[in-house]
Amino acid sequence: MVVFAIVLAAALACFALLFWRLASRLDAKSCTAEWLDRFSLKSYAPMERLLDRNDWAFLASQPGYRPEIGKQLMAERRKIFRAYLRMLVRDFNQLMGIGRLMVVYSNQDQQEFARSLGRQQVKFYARVCALHLQLALYPLGWPAVDARGLLAALGAMRSRVQQLAVQSPALGHMA
Repeated sequence: MVVFAIVLAAALACFALLFWRLASRLDAKSCTAEWLDRFSLKSYAPMERLLDRNDWAFLASQPGYRPEIGKQLMAERRKIFRAYLRMLVRDFNQLMGIGRLMVVYSNQDQQEFARSLGRQQVKFYARVCALHLQLALYPLGWPAVDARGLLAALGAMRSRVQQLAVQSPALGHMA
């Protein structure tokens, strides 16, 4: 029982540390209306097919294939996927920053929106942690690394912030 408590405490501490690291990735200077207008989920489309196992099957069927080639390709694609994931977290944090600024500068009470920001942040970072775990287990045969839930959460956050920006003049104070 003591061992379980220690493992649980260590896991919670790791999650808290990871949560803090993820949340601290914000460039406050770029929390602008222009950034929000330019932001698009299209740049993340490659994430959905980057770790497709069909590529490895195709590669293995080619003449001259050696297992080292597949391992190298997997390592490179996982590295690229992690870079996309860092960019995705950065963009989510930008949206969070814009949302928080809009709460502060809004002429209307945005208490519910502020609460929803916190809930969305926790859910998003939990998904990021789960995706990191899937990515770590992928070479061992994990069925798939699926970023669609994370991309959907990012899209929902963008829509909510965009909707609030249209309703409120608060975004003008950010520039």
